[in-house]
Amino acid sequence: MTINDRERDRIIALAALVQAVTLVQQIAETGQVNQTEFETLLNSLLETSATTTEAVYGDVSQLKSGLKQLNQQLSKKKSKQDIGQLRHIINLLHLERKLAKRPAMLDLISREIEQIPQQIDYFGEINNPQVIARFADIYHRTISELTPRIHVHGDHSFLLQPYNVNRIRSLLLAGIRAAILWHQKGGRRWQFIFQSNKILNIATELYPSDETKTDFDSTKK
Repeated sequence: MTINDRERDRIIALAALVQAVTLVQQIAETGQVNQTEFETLLNSLLETSATTTEAVYGDVSQLKSGLKQLNQQLSKKKSKQDIGQLRHIINLLHLERKLAKRPAMLDLISREIEQIPQQIDYFGEINNPQVIARFADIYHRTISELTPRIHVHGDHSFLLQPYNVNRIRSLLLAGIRAAILWHQKGGRRWQFIFQSNKILNIATELYPSDETKTDFDSTKK
């Protein structure tokens, strides 16, 4: 299958959105998260000069779990967890459209994020709890004011921990960033219904859904 650059960028952005939702669920249910994938999404919030969507995330290989879960979402067999994640994905896409109509809020988010690198320099790494708390605060003061509100379900012992709440909000902010990229590349919510097979084919080209496959060909077009 031949994939044009716009389609490739669109599915990479969608995979990043799915990865954000997947990691949110991991934290909610286990209190744990894949640190590399988490940092990839945090870094995407700071990348504003990338020439391609892939460059926003460093490399397609950084979105393996997102592509894998996207394959699962578009397959006919869905678990109860998959359905819950799909609800979050659709809600984030809807929130992105609400945000697009609030230029003042968008500007506030941009200005706040522009200050994050100074914090990273001070604390030494993007994964520092204080930096994560700053990302979370940006989400809380902006996106959380919009509807629909994202209600995350999981183990209350994990969801009541402030650090986990901050990580979840940071990931939701990264999910909004991915949704913006998805829309900029021509992504629309109705495509989940009418072009699901095409999306699945592209996602499979980028990362085969076969769980037994261990090789990841990030150069596959």
